[in-house]
Amino acid sequence: MVRLRFLTLGVFACLAVSACGSAPPPSPASANNAEFEAPAEPSRAKTRLPELPPADVVHHLRGNEADLRRCFFANPNLRGAVRFAWNLDVTGKVQGIHRESSTLSDPRVESCLSQRVSEIRFGDLEKPAMARWTFVFRLVDPPAKSKSGRSASKKRKAKAGDERGLQIDPSSAGELPPDAIDNVVEAGYPLFARCYRDGVNRDINLDGTVRLQFVVGAAGAVSEVSDRGSDLSDRQVVDCIAEGFYALRFPEPQHGTVQVLYRLGFEAG
Repeated sequence: MVRLRFLTLGVFACLAVSACGSAPPPSPASANNAEFEAPAEPSRAKTRLPELPPADVVHHLRGNEADLRRCFFANPNLRGAVRFAWNLDVTGKVQGIHRESSTLSDPRVESCLSQRVSEIRFGDLEKPAMARWTFVFRLVDPPAKSKSGRSASKKRKAKAGDERGLQIDPSSAGELPPDAIDNVVEAGYPLFARCYRDGVNRDINLDGTVRLQFVVGAAGAVSEVSDRGSDLSDRQVVDCIAEGFYALRFPEPQHGTVQVLYRLGFEAG
């Protein structure tokens, strides 16, 4: 088990076993019976622009998180994910934002998110670039609160300790070295830690485990993230971490997609 320290909190992570056999059940993000589409290239782009690193994208999005989250208030029962891509000029101004894919069913939310992102300045750049981000809403419902919070926390930790380490779902069509997966996810820890810090600002005793299954597809991009038993009580943190997984880029799998279940454990202190 890997244990990291971020200021007053600890973050530990390991890969866990995903379900064997048949394909996994539909994720909450697919509840609207809409499949995530393959990323579309901007119609006007003939020369591919360099892509802004996820850490730079999230740095500016997080400062506008409240306004972005309000877009989902138009339909509080909505559940799903939407991915946008946009170009940036050297002043960091957004140009040509477009939706790449979506499992949402309410165009009002998509339009609101597009407008809010268009208003964000992404800082001065050496040259024009492009950026993309996937917004996730209600990936998981918060678990029921237990009256004996401490004993429940101990049970969660015992369960996490019993879970096995790295294993790719054997039903995956593709192949990807486990070490390559682990290295990429570990590089994303700063994204996940920021999500948790935001949660601790809301609840100083926040702890629990986030269990997400993700699918690595063409070009090493994550095409789907679904919950597989997260017990962290702050669902905004789970959504935020899922967005971070969408931003990861893995080596391209051989022979097809690869499904992995990853466990991130968080404890305050």
